[in-house]
Amino acid sequence: MQDKVFEFISYIITALSNCSLYSDSHPAVIYHAEKAVKVMDNLFVEDTISLAIIGSNMIFNDVPFAAKNILVSNLIKRLRRKGIEKIIFTKGVTAEELKGFIAEIAFSKRISGIYPHITSGIIEVNVKTDDGDIRAIMEINIAKVKEAYQEFSGDKKLDMLGLEDVVISLVSSLTREAGIFNIISPVKSYSEYTYAHAANVSVLSIFQAETLGIKGELLHDIGLAGLLHDFGKVFVSKEILEKKSKPSLEEWIEIKKHPVYGVMYLSRLSDVPNLALIAAFEHHMKYDSTGYPETNRRSKKQHIISQIIAISDFFDALRTERPYRQALDVPVIIGLLMEASGKDFNPILVESFLNSLSSVRQL
Repeated sequence: MQDKVFEFISYIITALSNCSLYSDSHPAVIYHAEKAVKVMDNLFVEDTISLAIIGSNMIFNDVPFAAKNILVSNLIKRLRRKGIEKIIFTKGVTAEELKGFIAEIAFSKRISGIYPHITSGIIEVNVKTDDGDIRAIMEINIAKVKEAYQEFSGDKKLDMLGLEDVVISLVSSLTREAGIFNIISPVKSYSEYTYAHAANVSVLSIFQAETLGIKGELLHDIGLAGLLHDFGKVFVSKEILEKKSKPSLEEWIEIKKHPVYGVMYLSRLSDVPNLALIAAFEHHMKYDSTGYPETNRRSKKQHIISQIIAISDFFDALRTERPYRQALDVPVIIGLLMEASGKDFNPILVESFLNSLSSVRQL
């Protein structure tokens, strides 16, 4: 039975992957949906099949599914990103019906629930337009980031599951509340800067990506890359990071190592998307390749996701008060962004970001 369950999951995730790459009408999607429906006949228990996600584990027909591999992990991640806790299939499900459900997982923000033989449980994230509610949700997310960072240690891995939850919440907050400045959080203390900044950069990067038409899995990966861009700073002394004056030359050299520290650690985790590794290493390289860390390929350009995160990082860092300087007003930051456009930052992305801010009447 275990083999049949794995075969069913393999067909589902393969159909989903092909749907994401091509379309729901692609022959590979249709083929694997048909194969999945055929396997179902061996899996029904009292005319139903149940698939539940609890944390990072899958429960199939109320029995923990022991197999752990990239396909199962991929399906769990995709379902969690849609807020799906449980799926119930009843006898009579067709390949066409399953294909439509798979397409919604691939492309839609939420599942419509129109399928006669497929029902799914949704985690509702209640985000109201009231500023207080938005702030409260952001504070919870910052607390989750802080918990994940502080619980990390040499013998305990970074809680990627908890950080995935944060990104899911941030994406939901942004799609329901147009006012970006209602979401990004002010930093209440210097010691909280790392966690609030990570969440703010994630939100700002998701905001930029959405305005460029990016959605689905890629949007979540960008949000996670924003959340993890400065993770390497956990390996830099707190005394240096929280110093109440400008860092010395030696301290600045140590701070500049954080992209290398970050990618070295994150690359050892199997559930960190490649985009997060790239952004962790490249976010200070600058558009014209004059930043850091230095590489043997000075002509190498930043990945576009690193360019997006670099803008978010710059914008949020300057609007936040630090021990050695005052926070800058948004119009001043915009002026500095425009001045550095074409040198430090991709001019097309800068223009898109500023136009998007204007369009939601934040300036």
